[in-house]
Amino acid sequence: MKHGNKLLKRLLACVLAVCTCAAFMTSCGSDDSSSSSAPADNSSAAETTAAPESAPESSAADDSQAEEVTPIDVTKGATDEMLERAYLFNGDLSRLAAVIKRAQDDIHNTTNICYFGDSISAGSGASKSSKSYGELFKAWWSENISINVQVQQQSIGATDSYLAVHRFKGDVAEVDCLPTLDGVQLPQIIIIEYINDENTEFYKETMDSLVRMALSLDSNPAVIILEPTVDNGSSPQDQHLEVAKHYNVPFISYHDAVMPEIEKGAFAWTDISNDTVHPNDPGHAMVAQMIEGLVTYTMDNMDTIGTEVTPFDPATESFTGDKYANADRIDRKRTSDAVKCVDEGTFTEQSAKQWPYVNDYATYNGGSCTFEITAQNIGIAYYKMINGLNGVATVTVDGEEVATIDGNFPDGWGNYTEIESIFKGEKTEKHTVTITVPEGDADDFYILSWLIS
Repeated sequence: MKHGNKLLKRLLACVLAVCTCAAFMTSCGSDDSSSSSAPADNSSAAETTAAPESAPESSAADDSQAEEVTPIDVTKGATDEMLERAYLFNGDLSRLAAVIKRAQDDIHNTTNICYFGDSISAGSGASKSSKSYGELFKAWWSENISINVQVQQQSIGATDSYLAVHRFKGDVAEVDCLPTLDGVQLPQIIIIEYINDENTEFYKETMDSLVRMALSLDSNPAVIILEPTVDNGSSPQDQHLEVAKHYNVPFISYHDAVMPEIEKGAFAWTDISNDTVHPNDPGHAMVAQMIEGLVTYTMDNMDTIGTEVTPFDPATESFTGDKYANADRIDRKRTSDAVKCVDEGTFTEQSAKQWPYVNDYATYNGGSCTFEITAQNIGIAYYKMINGLNGVATVTVDGEEVATIDGNFPDGWGNYTEIESIFKGEKTEKHTVTITVPEGDADDFYILSWLIS
C-alpha cells in the first residue's frame, strides 16, 4: 500500500475539526523555488497543513546528534509529507468539482483529459505508455470516477510554453476529440507542464497567455499546472506559480515533493529518474498519485467547494499584459491571411519532420524566401539536425537583420524542433520577413512554422 493513502483521511479529519472548507495543502519550501513563501490567501480555498503524526520525544543525547534520515522506498509511492509539499497552491477547485459531478451524474458523460506539455507529459522515462503518469491517472479516473474517460495527448518533447501558447489554438481549442457518447469535443481537464521553460520573465509571459487561453474554452475546463524538476533542482516554478496564483489555478509541485528528500538523503535522484529530467516508473507513479490526491480531496469536499463555475471573463486583467493574445502557429497547411509567402524562392520543398501535420518550407540548396507577416510578435519554429547538412540562416524584418539561426545540432542527442522569438513590436502591423541561407556544403534548412501573436 502506498505511503500516501493515509493523507486524505488525515486531511478530512482536519477539515471536520475546524468546521470549514480549508484547502489541504501548503509548501515546506526547498531549493531555489518560490515554495519558501506561503501561497497567497485565496477566498475559494484557504490553505492548511494536515496534522502531522506525533514525533517521538527527543533526549539530550538526540539533540546533540544529527537527525537520522529514514530511507524512503519510492516504489511504494510518495509519503504523506511529500504529498503535503506537492500541493503547493489549491486555487479554485470548483471547476474540478464540476467535472467530477458531471461524470458521476450520468455514466454516459465522457470526461476528456488533455495533457499539454513536453516529453514528461508525453510519457518519456516510463518503461511503457501504461506506466506514464497520464495513462495511470486515466486508469485511476476510470476506476474511481467514471469509466467513460479519454485522453487528448497534445504533448511534444523538447518544447516549451512559448511554442505551446502558439500551438493551443490549433492543437487544443479547435481539435475534435475522439468520438464520445455525449458528443463532447473540448477537454474538461487540462494539465499544463513545461519543465523546458526557464525561470525568467519571458516564460511568465508565455504561461500567462497560455493559462488565459485554457480557462477561456467554452467547456470551462479545470486547469492544473504541474511543476516537475531536473536533477539539480532547477525549475521555472517561481514564474509559473505567480501565474497560477493570479488566476487561482491549482498548482502541483513534484519539485517540492521530491527535492527535500533527495537533499537529505532519503532517496537518490536515480531512484526516480534514469536521466537528468524524465521520471522513471516510480517517478511517473508519484506524479499520478499527486493528481489523484487532488481529485480525491475535491470529490470528498464538493459540498463545500461548490460545483457552480463562472466562465472566464476576457476582461480579467492579464498578469503580464497578455502579450501572446491570439497566438497561432502557421504553416503551408494551417494558413492565415496574417502570413503570406510572397516569394518562395528556393524554399519550395515540403516535408514532415517532428509533427505528422507539419507542412513546412524547406530548401536543400540554400537561397532565400520572403513572407508578409501581420503581427505584433513573430517567432519561428525550425528543425535542427545532427548530420551537419543544415545551413545558418539570416533573418531580416523590414530590411533589418534581427536574427542568425543555426540549423545544426552537432554532437547532439538527436534532431528536434527549435523555437525562437525573432521580433517583438509595439503594435500589430504588416512586416516583410526574409530568410536567407548561403549556398555551400551545408545549405539545407527547414521552416516548420511561423509563430504569430
